[in-house]
Amino acid sequence: MRSNTRFWPGILVGFFLLFFLSLPAAAGEDGREPVITVKLSLEEPANLELSGPARLFYQGENSWIPALEGSLPSGKTWLLQVKEGKILLTTGAGDSITSAFPLLFVPAEPGKPVKINGRPYPGKIELRPGATVGFFNHTGLEDYVAGVLAGETYAHWPPAALQAIAVAVRSYTLFNLKRHGEFDFCDQVHCQKYLGLPQAPAFLSAVAATRGEVLTWEGRVINAVYHASSGGFTQNNEDVWEGPALPYLRGVEDFDQNGEMYYWPESFFFSGEELAGKLGLNGNGPLEVFPVASGEGRFSGLGFRRVEENREMVVRYETIRRLLQLPGPNFRFYKVKTEELGAAAGRLEGLVLGKGTELDGKAYLDAKIRLALPVEEVLGPTVVGPGEGVLVIGRGAGHGVGLSQWGARALAEKGYDYREILNHYYGEEVLIRQEY
Repeated sequence: MRSNTRFWPGILVGFFLLFFLSLPAAAGEDGREPVITVKLSLEEPANLELSGPARLFYQGENSWIPALEGSLPSGKTWLLQVKEGKILLTTGAGDSITSAFPLLFVPAEPGKPVKINGRPYPGKIELRPGATVGFFNHTGLEDYVAGVLAGETYAHWPPAALQAIAVAVRSYTLFNLKRHGEFDFCDQVHCQKYLGLPQAPAFLSAVAATRGEVLTWEGRVINAVYHASSGGFTQNNEDVWEGPALPYLRGVEDFDQNGEMYYWPESFFFSGEELAGKLGLNGNGPLEVFPVASGEGRFSGLGFRRVEENREMVVRYETIRRLLQLPGPNFRFYKVKTEELGAAAGRLEGLVLGKGTELDGKAYLDAKIRLALPVEEVLGPTVVGPGEGVLVIGRGAGHGVGLSQWGARALAEKGYDYREILNHYYGEEVLIRQEY
């Protein structure tokens, strides 16, 4: 590590201080609040700002070692980037810190977080050198839950809904620690959308009201998966993913009809060949599509078969959703003749003109149109041949298993408290336990 500064001449001798820093113990040890490690989806160059003084450490062989005497002061913005594989931090005043080792910023005062690109993050911030900078946030579980609430919900939602989702998030987090091996979670929807330290009091209040509470089944924390909106009915876990049926992840009636994604904002059309290609069934002959029912008689997936090649695949709706990049779990397939699309456009049911531009004597207009299109729903084996395709219309957002966020909002507005909301989605036999 090499450092130079106008204000901290002792930084080079700071390595001789005789104390070390280790990150807190693993989740749940000694009854303490767990610490979560989140990989932040940030790119350098980035701006790093200290809200208050912070101690700086570099990573030694077995511990974090102080990099300078005292603390870095607040009030300066550091430009952060990688140069020749090393972390480089500079200010407009000419200060610089260079390190070939990971660095750790530890706020010295409560409530004075480190900000990256203007966003505050609770706890400690770790920077790892490489081809680019790796950004990691080590924070207590409660602050992490608040940051996920900020990313997954809205501050104006009823308190009971936010409290229910907070308990689900906390439970899901503890069940899925080390999801990425060397760190627990990323900050994207792949894990849970995490936005750092929220400013809205509603998120902090919901977390404080349920502090340490988790959902359990037979004494163990459950995998409390959740999603935005199911489209009217949540899914059984085994109908969506491989694995045994879990008693706390049964499909139930949802109340998300007023949610943002109850109806998809767009539908999807795929020609037979385009659909086969996305499913990896390229080849010859028409494509046969047939629904697959679950043990309860509900459709849980679709089968696809190349008629002339005896090649077949049966996949769950969740796999179809992923391969076709569909928004949600509740959808239907309809066979359509491609020529009918053009014919329907010629007999508009409705037309709303939008933004317009003019170029070389021609007006180009955005428009919203309404079409009446003859379709045939895939309720049994259906062959999609030349000149035909599949229209997909659906509802909901996400995988559709467990708690529905928009449904929780609706139940809270009906007067349900957070425990009743959780029991509706995860079952009456799921218990809430104080974990720490």
